[in-house]
Amino acid sequence: MNDSPSPNPAQLRMILGDNLRELCRNVPSVSELCREIGVNRTQFNRYLSGTAFPRPDILFRICRHFRVDANILLLPLDEIRRMSERQEPVAFGFPTETQRPFDHYLLPDGMYRYWRRSFRQPDRAYQGMALIRTKGTAKLWKGYDTHDLPIRSGTRRHARSSSYEGHLIQQFDGFALLSRTPYNDQMNMTFFEYGLDALPDYYSGISFVTRRRLPDANRLSAIVMQRLPNKFSAWLAAGRAAGTTAFDAVPKHVQDALLRMPERL
Repeated sequence: MNDSPSPNPAQLRMILGDNLRELCRNVPSVSELCREIGVNRTQFNRYLSGTAFPRPDILFRICRHFRVDANILLLPLDEIRRMSERQEPVAFGFPTETQRPFDHYLLPDGMYRYWRRSFRQPDRAYQGMALIRTKGTAKLWKGYDTHDLPIRSGTRRHARSSSYEGHLIQQFDGFALLSRTPYNDQMNMTFFEYGLDALPDYYSGISFVTRRRLPDANRLSAIVMQRLPNKFSAWLAAGRAAGTTAFDAVPKHVQDALLRMPERL
């Protein structure tokens, strides 16, 4: 148990103000920054001076713009950076410094959505979302799944969600993804190649889930991923569409790619 006293609101406001001033140190124009974030310049000055907190939606946009997390409310920026350096990830036991350098320009950090054939309902499609980010020398994946299962037995409420984590590994002709669900260590092994036909923001490949064979279910599926624009509205629309859906509800070019299963493996 942590017995250290919790900071009071005034201390938290000052921590945030100090961190924001450091983050803004190399910003060419604070006024332009405020326009990009969508906050009044006078109100932003109050955040900088430690006299006010941003609303949750404003804090989200600040964190997204500077690529930091909500720890900027709690800890000095240099301490957050030291913690990040100490927690350099290792990809499933393989030291990341020995891997082939990642071609980040071919797979930029950002939000993505993907489609595959549903493993449990092969006649239907599944759409999910993933955040891809770089941490040190590692390329990380955090996926978000919505399960078409009742929240409680006997109820009609659905859309239970979960997250899973993984590492991306650069290969000569594409990249591999090793991911797992933290609660049961079930793994997915996926390979993506760059592009889909003439669409540079798409990636196509094949995905395998590590579990026992189930009647009327698959463990292997083609998969297609798309890089989403850096717009919250696009993320929200993709999130609302997440889950199992009719196969013909998927975009036609994605349908065609999902039907391209190799004749032999």
